[in-house]
Amino acid sequence: MVYTLINYDFYNNNYKNILKIALLNSDYFSFFTSKHIHRKDHPDKYFDFLKRLNAHKISSDEVEIPRYTTGQQIHCYRINKITTQILNEPIDFSVWNSYDYPEDLAFYRNNTPWFRCISHEKMVLINEINIKAFEELKKLGLTFMNIKDTNYI
Repeated sequence: MVYTLINYDFYNNNYKNILKIALLNSDYFSFFTSKHIHRKDHPDKYFDFLKRLNAHKISSDEVEIPRYTTGQQIHCYRINKITTQILNEPIDFSVWNSYDYPEDLAFYRNNTPWFRCISHEKMVLINEINIKAFEELKKLGLTFMNIKDTNYI
């Protein structure tokens, strides 16, 4: 089953706690950028962020990619000490908005997405296939609602 978080503000305020659970219970993470990124449209820290992750990139063929619209390019990375440190730099989930940072942070377990942010819509989808992580998220006091049809998480 797939769930969405009900209280986005509470979820957003718990970024570090949720991120810690996601990182400890995932093999990879990803996010999207526009296919045509222009320097004039983003601050330098955006490009610095991407550059620092380059050495940890994996092929998007290695994971089951969530369904997206055209015009977006997925970037997938290994989770390790360096990428964990870099992912802890943003202050909350709302900055993953394609301006300050890339868009739509997602986490994968066994090459399948189990945790996916849809930044502009202030939405988070969680697939309970990662039971341990799902139970840990519940312990934070997050409220969830079941979604019946999501295509791909």
